[in-house]
Amino acid sequence: MPGRFLPAFVIVIFALYHLPLLWLGQQAYYNAFDSLDSFVVWYRMVIDGGFADAPPATLIPQIMGGIPKFVLVNTSNIYFFLNRVFSTFQALNIQILLASFTGLLGMWLLLRQYFRLEALVAAFLSLSFAFTPFLPTWTLSIAGQPLLLFALLNLRNRKAGWWNWAIVVVFPFVSNFQSAGVFILAVLAVWILVEARNRRPVRQLLIAAAVMLILYTLGRINLLDNLLAGQDFVSHRTEIQRYPLPPLVCLVVFARFFLFGNIDVALSLHTAVLLPFILVGYVFLLVKDRRADKMLTLLLLAIVAICAYVALLNWEPVVDLRNKIRLLRMFSMDRFHIFLQLLWHLAAARTFVLLGSRMRKGLRLTIIGAQLLVCFAYQPTWYKLFVEPVFRIKPYQHLYRYADYYAESMFSDIRKQIGEPSENKVACIGFPPAIAQYNGLYTIDGYVPNYPLPYKKAFRKIIAAELDGNPTLGGFFDAWGSQCIVLYEQNNGNFNTHVTKDLAPPQRPVRLDGAALAALGCKYVLSAETITTPEASGLRPLSVFTSRYWKLTLYQVN
Repeated sequence: MPGRFLPAFVIVIFALYHLPLLWLGQQAYYNAFDSLDSFVVWYRMVIDGGFADAPPATLIPQIMGGIPKFVLVNTSNIYFFLNRVFSTFQALNIQILLASFTGLLGMWLLLRQYFRLEALVAAFLSLSFAFTPFLPTWTLSIAGQPLLLFALLNLRNRKAGWWNWAIVVVFPFVSNFQSAGVFILAVLAVWILVEARNRRPVRQLLIAAAVMLILYTLGRINLLDNLLAGQDFVSHRTEIQRYPLPPLVCLVVFARFFLFGNIDVALSLHTAVLLPFILVGYVFLLVKDRRADKMLTLLLLAIVAICAYVALLNWEPVVDLRNKIRLLRMFSMDRFHIFLQLLWHLAAARTFVLLGSRMRKGLRLTIIGAQLLVCFAYQPTWYKLFVEPVFRIKPYQHLYRYADYYAESMFSDIRKQIGEPSENKVACIGFPPAIAQYNGLYTIDGYVPNYPLPYKKAFRKIIAAELDGNPTLGGFFDAWGSQCIVLYEQNNGNFNTHVTKDLAPPQRPVRLDGAALAALGCKYVLSAETITTPEASGLRPLSVFTSRYWKLTLYQVN
């Protein structure tokens, strides 16, 4: 492809990938997992509730009797700013597009400057990385890594440019400290130590690390105070327990991360095309050149080390140690997996460079086309419209149309029946409480990564009969509990938080404690399940509401 046409080609492919967001609006499909079912609504409750400028410790009353603002949102993050300026839906779309564009730009600059990769292949790998299904929850924590690495390499090599420092300064405001920043700073510290040992100048990198640490700390000082001291707010995370896995299952964990990345929050799309290309290329070069390339070997060793580390965290001796130390129990230590997307793409870039002219043009174009097809297959709307009717893959936990997921018209009817939401709190069964919260209802349940431990104990009384009779559900709530929701036996091996009307059985026994519901101020229950003998739980059925995805029965708490 002539160089003059390459920018237009990239723009067209990028626009085509994101066309559903721009063309279909709220009828486009989105990943609900850790997004529509939680993160998106946290910011909506704070902003639309009038708490944007309230102090960090202000209780947001719409969820679980009142959750501190600093738990739900990061007011120093770009997503908070987007929600202040734009509607919830617009802010989400801008965030998705911003992450993708940042990944594209950062990878392009990194590959062209430091890998000396030819323009066409650099553009292809940049598009591939940009089309990683980044969760909006992580803002630019993963998508911004190539751009940050580009800036840090420039500083390390003493290249002038104010933009390098601008990238370093901005990054803490477009990424998450607890889920990414801690691990990025840890890797940066190791890098500095290696550079110092090799007697290279580290002053610029030290300053960059210090700047990022200070900005991260200032932005999340309330959260750090809570996690480390816990004097005014005892978190439910203090009771988190980690469960060990047998050694053979730990090997399965290693294989899963090596092949797919973290399939829940950081899915990597290297499996079908890039992985075999890199491994075959590595073996080919090893045989032909009779030596291993140092950079490619280090990249692959880093990938293996991360996957082994994640697997090791599940090994019984390590789990026992973590359970003895509160901070290690509370903190998710496995998130070095956030670097896997970057590392696989850098490994692919190095493989292309090493193969060079020995690689036929037709094979190169085949790899490019195949990888882009994989990326498009995992785009939620393109998957639902064109891929799923032919064959099913599992790109995400739940894919739904935005408008139909939140079902605003149906919830408008529900609000009319229950009256003033603040005086008539609800509990949700079989669907995420975030959907009710999005529509202005006050819920006694919710999906929150950090909330008061006493509330967890009070809520447990509601579902004690279900938890005590099911070790899996009991462990899910007691040993983790970030989803403080109505758990019940579904007889399918896994608990499905999205019981849409096509999945709900005619009726199901759900055992609740009516007195415990009333004690938390619950006046109504909205259930995607038709409850067998609701009166045994102190409930009285009132009405049934339906939408595209949901069939909800409204019960009154006696």
